[in-house]
Amino acid sequence: MGIAVMAQEQGLTGEYYDGQNFNKKILTRNDYQINFTWDNVAPANGMDPQNFSVRWTGQIKAPKSGKYMFRAKVDDGIRVKVGGQLVINAWGMNDEGKFMGYANLREGELYSLEVEYFNGLLEGEVQLFWQLPGEEPLFGGALGYNDKIIESKYFFKPVVTNTPPVEKPKPVTPPKPTPKKETKPAAKPTEKPKPVVSAPIPKDSVEKFTPKNILFEKSKAIMLDGSVAELDRLAGFLVRHPQIKLTIEGHTDNVGNSAKNLELSQKRAETVAQYLQSKGVASQRIKSVGYGDTRPLIKSDKGNEKNRRVVFLME
Repeated sequence: MGIAVMAQEQGLTGEYYDGQNFNKKILTRNDYQINFTWDNVAPANGMDPQNFSVRWTGQIKAPKSGKYMFRAKVDDGIRVKVGGQLVINAWGMNDEGKFMGYANLREGELYSLEVEYFNGLLEGEVQLFWQLPGEEPLFGGALGYNDKIIESKYFFKPVVTNTPPVEKPKPVTPPKPTPKKETKPAAKPTEKPKPVVSAPIPKDSVEKFTPKNILFEKSKAIMLDGSVAELDRLAGFLVRHPQIKLTIEGHTDNVGNSAKNLELSQKRAETVAQYLQSKGVASQRIKSVGYGDTRPLIKSDKGNEKNRRVVFLME
């Protein structure tokens, strides 16, 4: 019989699933980097392009000793474990979010790596970077990054190979001694195997999503033409998932009269709701609410364009 030997192959094992919670495995393949963008296109046939998940497993080799910064750019959710340590945990609806964590590694050693990712709406994106110990951040200061996509030469996965069978010499059979009568011990009762209890799959939670290109005329509730493509993709997603309810939040900056800002934010939210209804989304699934300038993303006395936004709350 051959002997099983563990060897190393470059790359990571990528397991691709339909559904956000690893619901139905579609394929397993070897991926050499975690650097993907799916613009409303599924990674493989049989997967919903706006509702899928991926798990990458293998090992990562440290080129030098010290403290590493791991950073992920992701749309939507990601978890990263290095050597069994959770270094990034951003398991939610993130629109091109960037997240980081740290791990101390030793030069030349291999560490287990597990990366879990899901896409829950519109296009998907996931990239995994690192910054090596001793490298200075760009632009100076603690907030700069000098990270890079992790190259394939640092990823490995174990594979099993078989050596040719080795023939053993035939043993010399000694003469048989006179058998003695022995009392056989009573047979032990067979233990029944314990049932395997599968871990429950968590239910979808309420998530917020801020679209990228929902634009309006200045100080008006009239949408610009550039908003249509984004809302069409959202409408298609909601039609395919009739169980999801949607709250549309309208927000403005703090320039001008607060009462008028509140009225404007409500009208903009209602404008978006009316467009989605025209694309087949039932009105009873949509709620519109305006907050005016009361919930800014960025606090500023002069106003900020990032505060003029529409936010989707899905349940």
